[in-house]
This record gives sequence, C-alpha cells and structure tokens, in this order.
Amino acid sequence: MTHQEIHAAALDLEHRSCFGRRTLIRTNGGKVSPAIYEGGSGWQIEMLGIEGTGPDVNAAISSWIRAARVRCNLDPARRATDWRHDCPYNGQPPLPEHSPLAEA
Repeated sequence: MTHQEIHAAALDLEHRSCFGRRTLIRTNGGKVSPAIYEGGSGWQIEMLGIEGTGPDVNAAISSWIRAARVRCNLDPARRATDWRHDCPYNGQPPLPEHSPLAEA
C-alpha cells in the first residue's frame, strides 16, 4: 500500500459515520477483532498493514487513524503546502506532445 492510499483511507475513515467506518474497514480488507493488550482488553483494528487498539471499536479506529498519520508523516515525499504525498503530475495528466508548452 502506498502512503497516498493510506493517507486517503485515514481521511475517509475519519469523516465517516460509525457504520461507514466499519464498512470501509471491510472494503479495504481490514479486520476488527477482540484483543487483549497490556492496559486490559478491548478491540484491535488491522488494515493496510497498520494496527490500532482501544477499549472500544471507536477508540481502536481513532488509534488506527493516528498510527496511519504517523506513518504518512514519516515519509519524506510530501508536498510542502498541505502535507499530502506528492505525485509526479500533482493530480494532472502530462501535456500532449504537440503542445507548444511541452517544448519549453
């Protein structure tokens, strides 16, 4: 999974309702399962190679979002203005070869 996809999934997950969050986790091949960890028992979210745990499902999802942001922020290939990950054309297709701007 690329950092762009992880960043997009974290943003999408953050802005969905509870039902929408669980649907997105399943759509992306994630798992929600009961977990026992050092602080007690709760829930664990595994999606896109990132794990999040919490005392309830919503706390585990919030933990996953924080972990995804940390992973994305460690990537040096980010735009300086909005911290999204850079793409070669900044979201636009390349110029056609017969364009006078392509020669410049």
